[in-house]
Amino acid sequence: MSDSPSPVARVVRGLTQDHHIRIAALDATPLWDGVRRGHPHLQGDACACLTELLSATALVQSRGHSAERLQLLLKGSGRARAVVADAWPDGTIRGVLDLSDQQEGAWVLAPGTIQVMRSNPDGQPYVGHLELVEGTVAAQVEAYLQISEQVQASVTLWCDPSTGEAGGLLVEPLPHCPPERLARLVDAIEGLEVVPNWERSTEFLLAWINQGEGTEEISATELHYRCRCNRESLLGTLRGFPLEQKVDLFAEGNTLDVRCDYCGKAYPITRDDLLAGLEPGSTEPSQP
Repeated sequence: MSDSPSPVARVVRGLTQDHHIRIAALDATPLWDGVRRGHPHLQGDACACLTELLSATALVQSRGHSAERLQLLLKGSGRARAVVADAWPDGTIRGVLDLSDQQEGAWVLAPGTIQVMRSNPDGQPYVGHLELVEGTVAAQVEAYLQISEQVQASVTLWCDPSTGEAGGLLVEPLPHCPPERLARLVDAIEGLEVVPNWERSTEFLLAWINQGEGTEEISATELHYRCRCNRESLLGTLRGFPLEQKVDLFAEGNTLDVRCDYCGKAYPITRDDLLAGLEPGSTEPSQP
């Protein structure tokens, strides 16, 4: 008997029936599973922090009107020295968390920076930097949207490290949203606190913000937690190093295991892979 298909994370974009509020809702529990499998050295609460940043990245990416790669990088003074989430237009998403020496307190903590990198289809990147604000991963993303993109939006993220139940909600009032509708929206977002995580499906979230069934679904994207590393791209990066640095890499032998930060996969690289055809002091292959 064949195995049942694995659950897939899914981000759904919608518009409330009154056309006053744009919504992006995400069921991120399958991303938690990918994080746990890909980073077995991380404890549950560290995996929860990384899953929340993955969720935020997927939600922000869903706002784009064209295919783009989006990377969010948080560098702070908390228990996480850095947290990175990387998402592609095809639904591939991956991430990594670098532990600091801090043993207690918040995972993401100011002072620090948030870096947002967008790459459009022709590969041209846009990189923006902001200082971290006080608060959670959601607060950092809200501040970025407000300051860098002049977007007033609410971001809600959750991940229970004991169960892996995870998800996110990005709500954006559109121009000319009436004050009374905005007030009801605030009540709905605050009221979400009483809804258990297991009940927060994308369908439920869309109806909750819409205050009833009938949300107009704009798009839906499946997300798959997996790495995109390969030996060829890794070699391409290493070949760009100065010759002296390449030589230093093999100071202790002729083979070096280079491990991907995102997935932990090790690639054996030999001295000949990088140094064949190079003369001392040269950065180009020697001519025959």
